[in-house]
Amino acid sequence: MKFRVRHYTEYAYPDPASTCYNRLCLTPVNAAWHKCTSSDVLIVPRPDELSTRTDFFGNKLSFFSIYKEHSKLKVSSNSVVEIDKPDMPALAARANANWRDVLDRMNTGTNVDHESLQYTLPSAHAPLSDAAKAFATECFDSSPTLWDACNSLMVKIFTTIEFKPGFTTVNTPVDAVLKHKKGVCQDFAHLMITALRGMGVAARYVSGYIETLPPPGKPRMVGADASHAWVSVYFPDVGWVEFDPTNKLMPTDAHIRVAYGRDYFDVAPIKGIVFNSGAQNLTVKVDVERQS
Repeated sequence: MKFRVRHYTEYAYPDPASTCYNRLCLTPVNAAWHKCTSSDVLIVPRPDELSTRTDFFGNKLSFFSIYKEHSKLKVSSNSVVEIDKPDMPALAARANANWRDVLDRMNTGTNVDHESLQYTLPSAHAPLSDAAKAFATECFDSSPTLWDACNSLMVKIFTTIEFKPGFTTVNTPVDAVLKHKKGVCQDFAHLMITALRGMGVAARYVSGYIETLPPPGKPRMVGADASHAWVSVYFPDVGWVEFDPTNKLMPTDAHIRVAYGRDYFDVAPIKGIVFNSGAQNLTVKVDVERQS
């Protein structure tokens, strides 16, 4: 599957900003089955300083600074991605790894990718949570394999938490999402990650995009797509396997991966500091266009 992704962000300041420092995480990842064939970013006004690097998690980041007064900041990302259907879900399903055996291996570090162990630890948006662990316990106690437990947890989150845009913010705690049973994709992902880590399973946050298909007979609305988030779980002897609790499905060749991290804080599309009065208006448009 081939996609073109356009991600447009605009900040409008009622009182001009004098300076800003920003970090971008907008370039899709490269893997054997997920290739970013082209990617460019246009920034207006033109940055006074611009640099790129690969972070600790393997994501490509851009950093820029603007020192001249400006009333708007526009960031436009344009990428083309070719995706093959990953085979990890089928391998994980066939592995029949008992989840208790997997936890023993993770706890002892026996024949596992040691880098995966960092994803068993709490992080800023996926802290230790007794409530999230209790939420997951039933799924594990009733499931013999790690594959079954993860699927059961994904279904439980999908059926328990209502998708409610605007109810939460990027800083809403996982326990609040569980209490109110409402949230958006990043809340679904943070809840599943927190629950899995509470059980001792290595889980990481995936940021990216998913195509929004119109109802039958309706035209495709340009710019109506959105950023998305889901979960990647480590299966020893298999690798990282992805789960999308927001949609109750296994991501395949229609999910475009931009970055992997411990949680949203590591992979936010745009974050930074701006020097102005503090007021701003934000506009975000995402367009995911299938090429083939």
